[in-house]
Amino acid sequence: MFPFSIAKICELTGGVFFGDAALLSIHPEELTIDTRKLSAGDLYVCIRGESFDGHAFAAEAAAKGALCVLADCEVGAPYIRVADTVAAFQAIAHAYRKLFSLPVIAVTGSAGKTSTKEMLCAVLSQRYNTLKSLGNLNNQTGAPQVLLTLQTAHKAAIVEMGMNHFGEIDALARMTEPDFAVITNIGDAHIGNLGSREGIFRAKTELLAHLRTGGRVVVCGDDAFLRTIPNAVLYGMEPHNDVRAENVQALGLQGTKFDALFGGRRLHVHVPVPGMHMVINALCGVALGWLLSLDDAEIAAGIYSYIAPAGRMEILRGARFTILNDAYNASPASMRASIDVLAQSNGRKVFVMGDMLELGEDAPRYHAEVGAYAREKGIDLLLCVGELSRAANGDAWYPSIATLCADLPAQLRHGDAVLIKASHGSRLDGVAAFILKEYCPSA
Repeated sequence: MFPFSIAKICELTGGVFFGDAALLSIHPEELTIDTRKLSAGDLYVCIRGESFDGHAFAAEAAAKGALCVLADCEVGAPYIRVADTVAAFQAIAHAYRKLFSLPVIAVTGSAGKTSTKEMLCAVLSQRYNTLKSLGNLNNQTGAPQVLLTLQTAHKAAIVEMGMNHFGEIDALARMTEPDFAVITNIGDAHIGNLGSREGIFRAKTELLAHLRTGGRVVVCGDDAFLRTIPNAVLYGMEPHNDVRAENVQALGLQGTKFDALFGGRRLHVHVPVPGMHMVINALCGVALGWLLSLDDAEIAAGIYSYIAPAGRMEILRGARFTILNDAYNASPASMRASIDVLAQSNGRKVFVMGDMLELGEDAPRYHAEVGAYAREKGIDLLLCVGELSRAANGDAWYPSIATLCADLPAQLRHGDAVLIKASHGSRLDGVAAFILKEYCPSA
């Protein structure tokens, strides 16, 4: 049962209740924004999205036994009317978060948010029952859903925060009140909306104003913007960082071994997935483990237990090909990091490159630079799909995923390592599964 009654929810949201007054003292079972997941006794929150309007499902929610509906217009009693359902949803999540006394870590950045979140969870879970954001629940409605799954058994929580406009991180941070603010980097993602890297820096650092008293800022000190933040704990490859790496030994697709130096300690660790960007993510894990008093064995074991989430440098080995499925998201910086991993692979190196979105008027230049970087790193075959990726000047260009897949038999060879990467909106996430199904039948 949810800890707040309908009356309390009205108080928290500034809402006005319409319906039987006897319901005011009743507590909903849960809150949901999806009628497909709604059970009898729940509070249904109507959310207006770019391509849907949750208010259209209010009658369905009532028919399924919803205790009440939260809406910004009349939907039929019983309902709570508010000015903005997203803001109301966040206000409820904020009040719920304040019921818990546990370290909450907020993670944002232009690239690497999810892999850093997963690394932090792998490390902290060695000692703490840790809640983490699941899937893509990092936006204005996703992050509150994460907070609302907090339970008394949890001893730490990691909340990923995404944004593409000013003010979005501010709203999420105000709701979350983090004890630790982690920022991975300031890159070019969403620069079309934010104007410049300086703008991206301002948007990401909206997080800092809402740290709880005594909270700590943990950032990648290799980033020229982030290392200017006063009193931040810095992690990264460069020698000025508080947490840094020495004796780095690349093991190809088997990952990387290195010594982590922090707080006068030296710890030998093995990151089981490839790429220098994963070494940096592991250093963030070391930093948080250090700040939360984990011992060396716990930190090392947590890093070694890391598993790449689906579509984020996920290594899939088939009978004929090795697929590096990194198609969940992309920016110029993450493209280069993924190309670096491909360059370490055995066999012929094939890069299936899709469009990077939300880069503004400079998008053609960014795509051309990624294509040039792939050539510089010795990539053998560059296959581009999507209108923007045409500027990368690949060996072949395809207007659609269907035309790409139709031509793959002519392009791929036994033993190839194939990197697949694009922004999520480019929908390249199904190409890896297609290759394994069609061309690796015994996989």
